[in-house]
Amino acid sequence: MKKLLPLFFVPVLFLCSVAIGAAPRKGPLKPVAVDAPPTKGATPEAVQPAESIQIEKKENWYDSFKLSGMIRVRPESKQNFGFDDTQKYDFVGQKTWLTAEKTFSDKSKAVVTLQDVRIWGGQNPTNTDTGTELQAVDVREAYLLLKNFFFTPFDLQVGRQKIAYGDEVLVGYSDWGNTGRSFDGIRFILDSQSNNLQIFSTFLKGGRSNDPSNPNAAFTNPGPNSGPGVKMNMYFSGIYDAWKIHPMFMLDTYFFARNQDNGITANQLYTGGFRISNRTEKGNANPKDAVLDYSINTAYQGGYNAGKKIEAYAVVGFLGVIFNAGAKMRVGGQGAYSSGGDNSGSTYHTFDPLYSTAHMTYGQADMVSLRNLTGFGADYTVWFTPNLNLRLDYWYAMRTSTDDGWYAVSGVQSATPVSAFNGQAQLYHEVDVRLDYKARDFLLFQAGYAYALRGKALKDANKNADYQYAYLMSTVLF
Repeated sequence: MKKLLPLFFVPVLFLCSVAIGAAPRKGPLKPVAVDAPPTKGATPEAVQPAESIQIEKKENWYDSFKLSGMIRVRPESKQNFGFDDTQKYDFVGQKTWLTAEKTFSDKSKAVVTLQDVRIWGGQNPTNTDTGTELQAVDVREAYLLLKNFFFTPFDLQVGRQKIAYGDEVLVGYSDWGNTGRSFDGIRFILDSQSNNLQIFSTFLKGGRSNDPSNPNAAFTNPGPNSGPGVKMNMYFSGIYDAWKIHPMFMLDTYFFARNQDNGITANQLYTGGFRISNRTEKGNANPKDAVLDYSINTAYQGGYNAGKKIEAYAVVGFLGVIFNAGAKMRVGGQGAYSSGGDNSGSTYHTFDPLYSTAHMTYGQADMVSLRNLTGFGADYTVWFTPNLNLRLDYWYAMRTSTDDGWYAVSGVQSATPVSAFNGQAQLYHEVDVRLDYKARDFLLFQAGYAYALRGKALKDANKNADYQYAYLMSTVLF
């Protein structure tokens, strides 16, 4: 199975969707004000003058047009980044969204979100020099959502879109980062009160595009006898079903496929699993009257990585107790386990977290990803008011296999060789504090601090300093 949905059907589906969306629809006749003669038998009091007859107002195109946006500014300080005392960074990041949304009479809609991302002072001069801009302005979303596509109960969403599932352990927006994540492709959605089924297929890399500026040389496979390479297409597809069995119990099942065109070292990764939780409300929230807050994610991976058979797996869990002791509080814990190995044989054991949102899941310092990771932690949150809360976290991270490396939050393996850890598994201990304050409906503040203390593995690898991270984030919504 190369792909769950052949991508060459995309243009056909898109043209069909446009044709169906453009088909004229018959609506109810609208009342018309005319000077009609009195009806036979009607009394003078029953006859209304023409000017008193209510005329239905014709809807203008802009009546269902919505413009919204966000401005987020976040100063950050990273001291001894990567546990290296030569890496110190202080900067201000800014993200801006501007979203235009048009809703049609049948509830279909078109959405476009422009995103501007920049580091203050990163462009010189920042106000006029466009020659040195590194594409700071881009399109974050640009899609058409067609309701009841082809007269079926499925909705079709086609174009650039944000996709996230469950706790975003495997697929998420990654909106904590300045750039975030979007996918180009199509998605079928079947949504009911108790079930949400989604089937999607997206392009990751269009290696065979006729765009002469396509830079995807990294996805070029060598030809026979070390001959010229061939640029390869890469796709990410999947099926995700979220079934709300009970207000306190949700069962999610899924299957994802990341496929590269066939070649000598082509990669085919298949991920299947399930999630159980009581986070059954919109926004992955648990019911308001819930005492327990839990979510358990499991995944198994197979396929081929550079010709090696993949056998990898992962489990991530969250558990919390919510109570009131003069103020609303939550005490919880979390754990994560993902496989790893030396991968020198015919089997590849390192789990791939796909396109996850890792921030806060494995510690606020963002020093690890769900690859060769064993970690656990505890957290405590108190709500002083509904708009003000404080959270404290502890997190401990280790390497699952001492024959495998240490992987950064991006999923990329650290440059530190495996042998430098001297067989030690312990990476670091981390303590976090975070304060959230909603000053207005449109104004949010968040401040955080993390201290990561080196473990035996990092000390043996000559990592010479503990890592400290702090930030202050302001967000305006409009």
